[in-house]
Amino acid sequence: MVTSNIYIFKTTPYRESSNMYQAVAKGHGKITLIHKGIKTNKKRNALELFTPYKVNWSGRGNIKFLRESESVEIINLSNSQNIIGMYYNELMFYLTTNDYHVEGLYEHYDISLRRLVKSKQLLKEINNYEIGLLILTGHYLIFDTDSNDNAIDINKKYSYIPDFGPKISTNLGESYHGETLLAMSGNLPYTELTLKESRVLMKRLIDYYIQPKNIKTREILKYISL
Repeated sequence: MVTSNIYIFKTTPYRESSNMYQAVAKGHGKITLIHKGIKTNKKRNALELFTPYKVNWSGRGNIKFLRESESVEIINLSNSQNIIGMYYNELMFYLTTNDYHVEGLYEHYDISLRRLVKSKQLLKEINNYEIGLLILTGHYLIFDTDSNDNAIDINKKYSYIPDFGPKISTNLGESYHGETLLAMSGNLPYTELTLKESRVLMKRLIDYYIQPKNIKTREILKYISL
């Protein structure tokens, strides 16, 4: 029997009476849990999204069996925050594989969700979640030096090559201010311009790393005030 803290980020029906959960577990990374008989057991409730749980599970294979669970606390999200949380969950699903052991994955999700509740800069929080998740899942991201290991110049413009990093821009194609890259690295605060540019770059990077999949919740994000 294993005991850990988890968050559920995806729930799907499993056979007639059970649920299958995709979850991030402290000290384990991504796991898959079967909640047997939950649809027919009136004394127990299905586990919910955006709620930290302490659980026990058994099983040695890729799929574990949930034995006991208790909610640790309630995290109250506004409607807009809930939609962003669904986006977080969809990214987690696409960027991780089953039984994916990654140190810090649970902590990153937990911190990102709590910051979402408190922050007034939701776009910044989305950036931080995406960047952290990409790095934790093994993708190369760098924003404070270019592909030649030179420090980013705040007064220059750069293109960004996935898996290689920034490169001084030599054409009129898609490019980003050095100030934007430094903000994304955490070395400068965001401005309205750099935040807007950063979202363009992060959308491009996310699309590159999850291709050919499409993020459904991204369409909903267009209709909420961030």
